[in-house]
Amino acid sequence: MCHTFNASLNTTDLIDWLEIVINRTQGDPHGSFFPLSSIPAIRLNRSGERELVSLQWGLLPFWWKPNARQKTAKAFQRMTFNARSETIHEKPTYREAFKRRRCVIPATNFYEGGQLFYRTDAEFLCLAGLWEHWQSPDGNETIESCTIVTTDANSLVEIYHPKKRMPVILEDQNAISRWLSPDLVERESLENLMQPFPADRMSHERAPEK
Repeated sequence: MCHTFNASLNTTDLIDWLEIVINRTQGDPHGSFFPLSSIPAIRLNRSGERELVSLQWGLLPFWWKPNARQKTAKAFQRMTFNARSETIHEKPTYREAFKRRRCVIPATNFYEGGQLFYRTDAEFLCLAGLWEHWQSPDGNETIESCTIVTTDANSLVEIYHPKKRMPVILEDQNAISRWLSPDLVERESLENLMQPFPADRMSHERAPEK
């Protein structure tokens, strides 16, 4: 699972590189991010333009209602900060978002097993995500949330992850465009994007002691 990532990003560079048209955030994406925190994400708006937004990490599907097991939204979201790429097209929590609401989450590195993993070419990581819009029945509360998609770990990350998983990293501009494309809705058309990022293009270092 991916449960911590870091971002130290310049918003201007991010907007230029990812061709973002609308910025709905304030300040630069900077700091350590954990489940249930607000994290930066890029998605398409209704006009098909890329926008930079803040989403709560832990996906809350549009159909969720309080119940005996999850009395609060956060109780549900604690279980949905990651979505397995192998089953997101089938699971009720994720399948509609997978078809219609995909996003990209920018990061500098991600944490696993006491290590920070990053790209050797110094490019920031573009993590594949899904997002959702939830509104309470009375219309008084809305939550926009997201999850990070995971895949099998590559040979570098698997050493440190007990379940041998890692986030899906979108390799380049073409991969990002395809992931965000509203025209691609079947898993088969996106499957090649959800493969482990090559280990020889990543490195790692010990995370600083807290």
